[in-house]
Amino acid sequence: MNLVSLLVLIAVIAAAFIFKVNTGLAAIMASLVLVFATGTPEKFILSAFDSKMFLMLFGVMYLFCIAQENKTLDVLARKVLTLCKGNAKIFPIILFLLGAVLSAVGPGPISITALMAAIIVALAKQTGCTPISLLPFGALGAFAGGLSPITPSGIVAVTKATESGIQGIAGPLNLKMALINAVFAAVLYFFVFKWHKFKVTTVAGAEKKVAPFTGKQWATLGGIAAVAVMAFLGINVGLAAISVAVILTIFRCADEVAALKKVSWGTLLMITGVGILISLVTELGGIDLLCTGLQKLVGPATATSIMCLLGGVMSWFSSASGVVMPTLIPTVPALTASMAAGSDVIVTVAICIGAHFAAMSPLSSCGGLMLAAYSSSGETTAKDRNRTFLQLFAVSAGGLGLATVLALIESLIRGLLG
Repeated sequence: MNLVSLLVLIAVIAAAFIFKVNTGLAAIMASLVLVFATGTPEKFILSAFDSKMFLMLFGVMYLFCIAQENKTLDVLARKVLTLCKGNAKIFPIILFLLGAVLSAVGPGPISITALMAAIIVALAKQTGCTPISLLPFGALGAFAGGLSPITPSGIVAVTKATESGIQGIAGPLNLKMALINAVFAAVLYFFVFKWHKFKVTTVAGAEKKVAPFTGKQWATLGGIAAVAVMAFLGINVGLAAISVAVILTIFRCADEVAALKKVSWGTLLMITGVGILISLVTELGGIDLLCTGLQKLVGPATATSIMCLLGGVMSWFSSASGVVMPTLIPTVPALTASMAAGSDVIVTVAICIGAHFAAMSPLSSCGGLMLAAYSSSGETTAKDRNRTFLQLFAVSAGGLGLATVLALIESLIRGLLG
């Protein structure tokens, strides 16, 4: 059943896209079929519902729906246009740098991806660009600075490495994380979305003076900043966002009914529904089967690239900082015992990079937040959501593939140099 369950997961995602139905609802149906077919207790489906993910996505969605409803994001997007002087070709560059700086100073990838996604969707609406052509740049920037020593993910990586006897990863981790995200952003810029060939170099009306933020909009921006600070202090992002949203509603910064109507319940069902099926596939051994197959390929020349890929595959179905790094980093010392000095640091860094590239998948936190921002931007159909779901997954897979190839090349070069 491990192979069957894995095939069911793939089939559900493909079928939902082909028949244009909500992937999450299709996943719940498939979970029920697998439960009956395998004799798994039916209550497993209910226990597999990820309430933490649901609250995080709903809270962030609701907060940014408030920011959308009271036009805060529209004004902010126009100010970004002014910063870029209307030159569309530099949008991705500005978004990448902004995401990197904001993430590195403490909040980390999740909070900043949520913020950047909301800004980017509003910016795309203002300029007529497709959201998917801009969303990855904000996320890649957030990842580029997201493993600094003061971010939650950076703290987890360094702490787990230190506990495992691996010293000196902070510098290589931050340097390689920044470089590889910049490289992938450049690949997307020049070869995938081809921003350098953007025919309209300026956006009409971008040179016009932007009206200042109103009191309600300043309060909303303050609320968003407060959520980022609370996330840095270890408070659940979703609960923090809901709390701030309620306070903003009490002070009439936005219409509660209008904001709730903007929440994309279809996206919430998609992400949490697929999560239920993934939990069941994991329980039936499908994910272990995939990971075991990858681990069998590990050797001195391939350890770095395979562990990077394994970290990414695991992160597609679980949390990078909550599951992948704490699980894989402690295995590194034994894995690299017979390898050259310093291999433990190289492999550990590769695990962290792979895990965070995969986090752009809509099955994971950051990708889910980007999909949520897109779905909350206006009327989107099941076809739109499924297409964006697959596009985000493709970007995630592309980044993970690039990281794996570069890790393999690095290993081969080190081998040749002795």
